[in-house]
Amino acid sequence: MDALSLRIFLSLADTENTRDTAAILGVGQPAVSRTLARLERSVGMELFVRHGRRLRLNAQGAAFRPDAAAVLDALHRAERHAEALATRTETVRIAFLHSVARWLVPQSVRAFRAVHPTARVSLRQGFGRDIYGWLAEGTVDIVLGTPPPAGRDATWVPLATEQLCVAVPSGDPLADRDAVRVDVVDGRDFIAFSRITELHVVVRALLDAAGAKPVVMFESSEIDTMRGLVAGGLGVSVLPRPTHVVEPGLAYVPIEPPVHRRLGLGWNETAKPSAAVRAFVDATVGALAGASTGADVPG
Repeated sequence: MDALSLRIFLSLADTENTRDTAAILGVGQPAVSRTLARLERSVGMELFVRHGRRLRLNAQGAAFRPDAAAVLDALHRAERHAEALATRTETVRIAFLHSVARWLVPQSVRAFRAVHPTARVSLRQGFGRDIYGWLAEGTVDIVLGTPPPAGRDATWVPLATEQLCVAVPSGDPLADRDAVRVDVVDGRDFIAFSRITELHVVVRALLDAAGAKPVVMFESSEIDTMRGLVAGGLGVSVLPRPTHVVEPGLAYVPIEPPVHRRLGLGWNETAKPSAAVRAFVDATVGALAGASTGADVPG
């Protein structure tokens, strides 16, 4: 007697035919008949009365039904308990983009720990091409960042968007504008993303489309460094507006027309995620997932 045998028995008690039970449980009809025969041999009695293709519970089957349901329910509770125990002891390995370290990472981990306070988390920072490579290799379980690049097999759900803005020092003439076109940076000293970052391609495409040619004074892969250089009056930049973070000395002027980048959570479904990984996905999506607005950019 096993869980499948009990599920088939209980389904047959409801459907009264093997075809419907096979369809409901996603097994072959011959397998349903064989499993029922094996169960009846195991308990030492017939459980149904056969009327052609129709099966009806006999007296023994009717008496056995509540016991079978209780055993299956107990098994499900045991499985859920085991998953909860596994979640407490497993480590969830998370890779994330540099640019989401200040808000998306702590909010995601906080949402997970609120539900599973004893679970362990390890964090690894990298660029877009790195984090999805680690996910494919199996060295991390979760990715926090932009959507996976083409050719990467990952399940991805959106969590939030960040608006791209022209970032200027707080005393800059542009600081009080409601919105600007990206070509306002033409000819100005510019803090650029280095070529190894996922935002380099995005910002470069925006500038090229607008015909803007700023004077690149610095390049950096660290978004916090870029913010510091802008706040220090060393140039302007195009940066995502931070979420839930105050940036003294900086003004973020939205680009017109609006441009956003999507941020979310990715994992490898084919790798059979552990209970802890699934719990992290559920907690993070439940706490942070929201609708995106405006024009999206890939990364």
